[in-house]
Amino acid sequence: MPHSEKTLPERARRDAPTHRGGRTVQILAVLALAGIGAELLAAYAETTGDLGGVAFSLVFFAALYGAPALLARDLARRLGWGWPSMLCLFAALGVIQACLIDQSLFSADYGGYAGWAENREPTLIPALGFSGFNAYTFLMGHLVYSFAAPMALAEAWSPRRARTPWLGRVGTTIAALAYLLAALMILGDESSHSGSVAQLFGAGAVVTALVGIAVLCGRRSRGAGSPAESPDGCRRAPIWMAIIVGLVAGLVPDLMPPTWLGTALSIAVTAALGTGVLVASRRSWWTGRQMAAVAFGLLLERGLLAFTYYPLAGEVTAAAKYGHNLVMLLAVLLAGVLALLPRGHEQERSR
Repeated sequence: MPHSEKTLPERARRDAPTHRGGRTVQILAVLALAGIGAELLAAYAETTGDLGGVAFSLVFFAALYGAPALLARDLARRLGWGWPSMLCLFAALGVIQACLIDQSLFSADYGGYAGWAENREPTLIPALGFSGFNAYTFLMGHLVYSFAAPMALAEAWSPRRARTPWLGRVGTTIAALAYLLAALMILGDESSHSGSVAQLFGAGAVVTALVGIAVLCGRRSRGAGSPAESPDGCRRAPIWMAIIVGLVAGLVPDLMPPTWLGTALSIAVTAALGTGVLVASRRSWWTGRQMAAVAFGLLLERGLLAFTYYPLAGEVTAAAKYGHNLVMLLAVLLAGVLALLPRGHEQERSR
């Protein structure tokens, strides 16, 4: 046997632990970033700045948000689906969280948070029993900050593994059980039983529709094949510009009032961002780094904005509040820097 034929399998076996270790780091990053992006970065809860409370929250939210994000991603990647399908699956997870698990979208006063009624009432739809403003805020918030943005950063850490599954059978089982346990813990709270039978069935129908759209998008992308790789010398979209796009797309909805006009403008900005990213992802100047840069800008905006208000529940000292803000922002900065480091030949198209 020629020498080259003997060394290739040996090299693959030698590199395998490194690849497994890299996947493990990415999995842990998603678990941590999902909880941070979904809840801890915004620093609105009474556990803000409490070391024990934050530690418990990080583990709990990793199970509640990170585990389903990993399961949805692995399903998509195993089937050869791209980001359009993943976004639909993430949107379905957002509906499940806000409408079927904690049922916060249907609550008139969830968790005793300050300003709940003020945000809900101006766009309340009595026939449906929920607020248009809250529907946008909760569902898009979960889609972007709980699932999509953390995943985009973690995938960019290693573009070679961006389109491959990360979980084996054991990992899939653990993730599913963790998600189920976290969901049951929330459902065990009476405050999470605010949805009527009709509302729960309606939410289930929306989830089914989103999964169906994910399947259609996945079949279409597989039928079309992967886009051709661009030449190594192709000029990429500036990373700083992608970060600014994410910052602005996150800031504008956060500054909008909880009215129908504010909700419409927020939806328009988010729709423009989503359309622009999906269109750009088919171009030669857009890679996983640009996708991660947009995600980084979105998370960065949420972390910076958190410095401008106090938690909506409980009494938190200034030192605890701003210390919490700083630590969470540093976590996002670290994840962003690792995602945006240039990797030359490892860069892959975002799909």
